[in-house]
Amino acid sequence: MSKAKISEFRPQVKNANKHTPRGLGQLSNIIGTDGWVSAITVCNDGETIDGSARLETAYEIFGDEVEPIIVRSRGDRPIIHIREDIESADDPRAIKLSVAANRIAQIDLDWDVEVLAEIVEEVDLSSMFFEEEIQDILAFGEEINAEDFDIESSKRALNKKSGFVKIVLSNVEIKTVELAITTTGMMSRSDALNKICLEYLKNNAEAER
Repeated sequence: MSKAKISEFRPQVKNANKHTPRGLGQLSNIIGTDGWVSAITVCNDGETIDGSARLETAYEIFGDEVEPIIVRSRGDRPIIHIREDIESADDPRAIKLSVAANRIAQIDLDWDVEVLAEIVEEVDLSSMFFEEEIQDILAFGEEINAEDFDIESSKRALNKKSGFVKIVLSNVEIKTVELAITTTGMMSRSDALNKICLEYLKNNAEAER
């Protein structure tokens, strides 16, 4: 195994995941209280391929001068990390760390659509995404002013199996939308907005008859 300081490694420059404040907070909390779990993978030049958030969190928790455990490989053999301080999978820490690894991955994903769009042009990602999935993610970054969002656009958005639409509202419009969401009595804001849109489409269709 090689020796080096963690400061010799750097986060990924073209990272399609912007991460989320909540995800980063959970990551810092779990490492700080229950220790390290997942390895960071870097290129030979020190730039991260997988684990940029973990690397930055490691800077904060362990300091720039800490010497990480470094394992060099060519990707042709598995690398197994044994936590010697955890005796079995029944240990509450093991259970907590297992859940945390999946939960943090879930809440810390925030696609950087501009970076992802560049990557799509450079690398074939068809084995990981269906074409419509990529288009849905990229569409999330498209800003649509409220006055330009017509009924046909609404219908197309609601008829999609998945996807997101980002709408830019004025302060007055935001108050109206918030009031409408509250009126539905629903806990989920996305479900509330979906219900409002569906009700509008229903009423509009009845009015056109």
